[in-house]
Amino acid sequence: MTKILYRFFIFIIALIILAGGAQALTITASPEHIMEGDEITVNIQGLQDGSSFTIHIGAEIDLEGVQEFSFSSNNLNVPFSLSDTTITVQAEPVIRTKFSYTSHDGGPITSVEFGTDDHPVRNGIVSHERSFGSISSGSVLSLIEITGKALPDESLVSVSMELNGVKTGTDDSSISYSITGMSQGTANIRVYVDGSEALNEDILVGVAPTSVPPTSSPSGGNSGSSADPSVTPAQDESLTFQSMDKVATLTAMNDTLQGAESDDIIIIKTSPLKVPDEWECLAGAYIISPASLRFSGPAEFLVKGNSDLETYSPFIAGFADGTWTIIPSKIMDKSVVSKISEAGTYALMALKKTDGVTVTEAPVGTITQQTTDPSSTTSAIAETTEATAPATQSGLPAILSICGVFIAFVIGTSYKKE
Repeated sequence: MTKILYRFFIFIIALIILAGGAQALTITASPEHIMEGDEITVNIQGLQDGSSFTIHIGAEIDLEGVQEFSFSSNNLNVPFSLSDTTITVQAEPVIRTKFSYTSHDGGPITSVEFGTDDHPVRNGIVSHERSFGSISSGSVLSLIEITGKALPDESLVSVSMELNGVKTGTDDSSISYSITGMSQGTANIRVYVDGSEALNEDILVGVAPTSVPPTSSPSGGNSGSSADPSVTPAQDESLTFQSMDKVATLTAMNDTLQGAESDDIIIIKTSPLKVPDEWECLAGAYIISPASLRFSGPAEFLVKGNSDLETYSPFIAGFADGTWTIIPSKIMDKSVVSKISEAGTYALMALKKTDGVTVTEAPVGTITQQTTDPSSTTSAIAETTEATAPATQSGLPAILSICGVFIAFVIGTSYKKE
């Protein structure tokens, strides 16, 4: 019996040592309060290789009585390598705007302009996506700048930037950057790993006001509510939210929102991971945030396809706990629509074509070119495809389970000897 107990304790020690590598993912931001030009640091621990990583930086600029504005993120360091990297920027409500970038290899500044005073941008909203390919560890994006002119009589301009890619390199690191062009207000930082929200933090910029007027969260993703952040949508109002690339759209009644206010809701594009071998992603994966958001009645999620959408068997799928789940869908005017009941990661998928042959049979549970039951939500699982869950959780629960089995074995052995 003594030998068995001795081996048991050695076994436990070995498991604890092995579990050290299975560190839980932890992401924090600091400080909570900065002045313009000060540095913000995002500390990251336990970010596994192959993870889809997205950082969203949003802010609302107080125009202080003028229409011209300028906002920039400076010297953003990338402590690990990113592949398939894209940067997306957005500004609203504006007459015109210009986005400026420097490449991660220290190249010249590249600028893209939209609208003029004589020909304002449509709907007052401009977004632009730029591919950076692969970014190597230690690179610095010295400038990502948004400048322009706001619509008349506006007091605030919402701006946002998103950096997305697939990570390789050190698991523990930190990202630092500073912001200029904003002397007063709140900057919002959101980080997503494999489609799950890992950080949602507000950073106060400038001197804290003695009283805080009602303002919207600096998301840069809500194109459905009024440009005036002091206006609260009516309870029975239909709200619309779009991703920066205008591909994904969420529509919901205001009185169905639970766990989040309308001004906090955004849709962020991310890299689709763990797509089953027999599927292909027709558009990027999209995160509906914040993670706490629920709908008491079905919300409508739409993803735009291309002109040959009908040659596929398209469907929208949701990603959670390492698994893609098909959601009942329908085709509407070169788009695919589903009913959803909560925030999460969703993507437009299809069965792969084999040897150039078009797949004509839709997966079980999808509905093509027909109307789905309005009561259908993500709880109506039509088909589930298993995938490997990301290794971002602590190994402690598994260790406790193993220990329980081993203890039962030891007790059983002692009974036999007696």
